[in-house]
Amino acid sequence: LRRSLPDANAVAGQQLEIIQEEVARADRVITQVMGYAQLGEGRVEKLDVVENINRAIAQVFPAAMPSGIKVRTNFAAHFPPLLMQSGHLSEILINLLQNAREALGDHGNIMIEAATQRNHAIKISVADDGPGIAPDKVEQIFEAYFTTKEKGTGLGLAIVKHNVELYGGQIRLDSALGKGAKFTVVFPAKALPRPFLK
Repeated sequence: LRRSLPDANAVAGQQLEIIQEEVARADRVITQVMGYAQLGEGRVEKLDVVENINRAIAQVFPAAMPSGIKVRTNFAAHFPPLLMQSGHLSEILINLLQNAREALGDHGNIMIEAATQRNHAIKISVADDGPGIAPDKVEQIFEAYFTTKEKGTGLGLAIVKHNVELYGGQIRLDSALGKGAKFTVVFPAKALPRPFLK
């Protein structure tokens, strides 16, 4: 609408600002409601990190559908269990893998690594050798409805960030144009959803 209306139309511009503000407010409310609803419906479990990563890989890259994308993994020998709802971890992993697959198109490489840190936190990274992300887009990449893809919804990475932070975790993006992208998620030791934390 902004692109189609002339800049001189001040009244329309003010109305569009109101629409954008209301959409942003509704988005915040919906995100909060979704988060609490999922928390109430699900059950926190002790999740096996490697098992859940492999399950996500099989879902995004099914063996029955050959692809020109090569997926490699590098996992530590042992992990403490992740205390999470399985649906939340699944959404994180699947969205990161789908994001990498879409960035690569028909050919490329994806590297998935998982390791434990000294403080028993668990670090999972998904890296691709695709086109990368421009520096001015990196700060916006986790915002709801922001997308660099022609047909993207802009919700995948926003959901990832929401689910990671729900458990007190952090997510980081390292990328540059022409050098691929690497998303790193870190979950603290014995991560629990914030409403459960005392």
